[in-house]
Amino acid sequence: MLYLIPNSVGIGGKNMATAAVRCPYCGSENVIKSGKDENGKQRFLCKEKDCPHTTFLNEYDNLGWDPEVKEKILQMTVNGNGTRAIARILGISTNTVTSELKKKETWIDQVNLDYIKRHQNSCIKIDVIPVEEVEMDEMWSFVHDKSQQYWLWWAIDHNTGEPLAYVMGPRKDSYLDELQKLLSPFDIDIVFSDDHYGYKTHIKDSIVITGKRNTQKIERKHLSLRTWCSRLVRKGIRFSKKHLMHRIVLGLIINFWFFNRIPWESSYQLC
Repeated sequence: MLYLIPNSVGIGGKNMATAAVRCPYCGSENVIKSGKDENGKQRFLCKEKDCPHTTFLNEYDNLGWDPEVKEKILQMTVNGNGTRAIARILGISTNTVTSELKKKETWIDQVNLDYIKRHQNSCIKIDVIPVEEVEMDEMWSFVHDKSQQYWLWWAIDHNTGEPLAYVMGPRKDSYLDELQKLLSPFDIDIVFSDDHYGYKTHIKDSIVITGKRNTQKIERKHLSLRTWCSRLVRKGIRFSKKHLMHRIVLGLIINFWFFNRIPWESSYQLC
């Protein structure tokens, strides 16, 4: 819909320009005026049924409310920027960045649903997806200080290099058990891993072959993650202060780069 919007101030007052107002969430022009906010700014209402939001402003005084800024927070996060760097570049507070990231906690998947979806025949439900060989490994990191070690446990398809599932926590066998539960949709024949004793003692339904020769793909994934996520760099000044933020940021990066999910778009539903 077209509205008169002030675009500059002239000698006789404000110059008015006609411009189409689009919903910043769905891009639709099917919007109407919907009163004004407490600051007197015009509020608009999106009438699209599938739009994730209803009302919005055409201009925001508080940049933290702007949908484009919120999208940039997520884009910069999955591309390796830290919380303070994002706040400096966008001109917002670190609390705004942290708050926006926390909203994505429930959005994150620990299993690669896109992998399962692609291996189902026309969305016919299959209880188990056959996977001949996988690589399993752990990657070290820490939260707050190096005395609080935090590990990423995960598994990838040995032939394609696609991550299948992951968990995060201390280097305890209970987290390997949790990873196996997440891998229940996959029928795995052979597991390649390092010499960590937990793999041979806790994996019962698959053949376990240890040695670095067969885990080169997952080791390369470790390098990619440390490149994309500054919190994982072994020697640096960027680190997570809380376990929650560590899980969220790393989860967003894995979901975006490996699970083909876009955190600033509506998440898909499995058929």
